[in-house]
Amino acid sequence: MSQIHPSAILDPQVVIGKGVIVGPHCVIQGDVTIGDNCKLIASVFIQGPIKIGKDNTFYPGAAIGFAPQDLKFSTQTPGRGVIIGDGNVFRENTTVHRATKDHPTTIGNKNFFMVNAHAGHDVNIANGCMFANNVSIAGHVEIHDDVIVGGHSAIHQFCVLGRKSMVGGAGGVRQSLPPFCLAYTLGTVGSLNIVGLRRSGYRDHVKPLQRAFEILFKEKHTNAVAVEIIEKELASDSLCQEFAAFAKNAVRGLPKYSQNARHT
Repeated sequence: MSQIHPSAILDPQVVIGKGVIVGPHCVIQGDVTIGDNCKLIASVFIQGPIKIGKDNTFYPGAAIGFAPQDLKFSTQTPGRGVIIGDGNVFRENTTVHRATKDHPTTIGNKNFFMVNAHAGHDVNIANGCMFANNVSIAGHVEIHDDVIVGGHSAIHQFCVLGRKSMVGGAGGVRQSLPPFCLAYTLGTVGSLNIVGLRRSGYRDHVKPLQRAFEILFKEKHTNAVAVEIIEKELASDSLCQEFAAFAKNAVRGLPKYSQNARHT
């Protein structure tokens, strides 16, 4: 049975699954579906249209599904809303804004949003990502699986963060960050995410990826030429081909290499 605190306010449209806990002073408005075993601890605010999967936890102050911070968008327009998968954690004061375009703001499975993290309108976040305190993700950002963003970092609108990339604390991304890379300072890339690769069982790919990184960021080729070299020279390594494909399709361009960034 679901448990709904007497002080919680739920719109008649709200649909709640089995085992859901809605704590004190929560407010749920509009076309909202909440899957099984979700927990709204207290003072959580959710506004539809939104579909939430199972086993998600929302801490006090989380505000999910409200209008985007976009002056062109009416706060009265429901738009395409938000879709959230399973097993996510939204710590205190996390905000996720609804979409302005044709596709909902989308968050996948098992992501962890720490205190004050913000996901802007029309973002598309995959699975297994971690966003530390005060991370700001602007509108239309795309984030692939297993990305880590350090505290107080900002991601510029329309950027893409590739799989298993990492952004250091108090940093930021203004161009798209390729998979398996580390960004330490604003607008630069510093190295491969060697520790992340090893922990993921990709030890055999480290040396080929180091060569791909060198071609793309250190050898002063144009992006198109670097991609062609990687595709031919490292054709047998699947992660290098993923790395090259990302670089080929980076609409916002790629960050510059910073030799002063520390390497891990």
